[in-house]
Amino acid sequence: MEPRKGPARRGGGRSGRRPVLLVHGIGGQRHLYWNLFKRRLVGDGFRVHEVVLPYALFGDIRIAARRLAEKVEATLAGDRADKVDLVCHSAGGLVARYYLKYLKGDRHVSHLVTLGTPHQGTYFSYALGLPFMGILKQTRPGSHFLNEVNGPGAVPHNVRITSLWSPIDGVVLPPENAILAGAHNVKVPWLTHWGFLWNSHVYGLIRDALLDHAARPTSQRTLDQTRAPA
Repeated sequence: MEPRKGPARRGGGRSGRRPVLLVHGIGGQRHLYWNLFKRRLVGDGFRVHEVVLPYALFGDIRIAARRLAEKVEATLAGDRADKVDLVCHSAGGLVARYYLKYLKGDRHVSHLVTLGTPHQGTYFSYALGLPFMGILKQTRPGSHFLNEVNGPGAVPHNVRITSLWSPIDGVVLPPENAILAGAHNVKVPWLTHWGFLWNSHVYGLIRDALLDHAARPTSQRTLDQTRAPA
């Protein structure tokens, strides 16, 4: 079966679509973390690249953001594209936001989609309490890092951001900390933190966002609660 083809888009290189980069969260494994998600994107005709972050994202988010910057530059050159889209799970979304704000990533990214990202931090970071994991200090509510990324210019005017969040996330505590002011926030009522990576309805929502079919930013919506999880 041939992949379904979407509408052509400017700045998308040879296929007419922007490349999609997948950015994992803490402990992300290259050959498992995005496996199903990547297969779905490829099946729908997207060109997909995975970003492997240093130290499995147990270290400094700023260092991981520099790795993301390198991967974006390589993708733009290799795919002959003007811009990319980013899909990020959990703390991977914070990596992307630091890249957008401080490493001139807003020049190269058209749409950022975050899945269960603790934009305002999570108290779950206190529960782990492992001193060698620098990211835990950065993802605590009120941390210096979060004050940096959430300060003026937190949402670049030329980048669309879609943030999916769930009230039963279980890792982002409180779950409303995954809401980002100025983004298009979508409440998904029936998913835990890892469910974003496999749920078919969520995938459809993300696919439509990447195809520019989603609502405009600075809005909120709730995904149809009558649908059973898939």
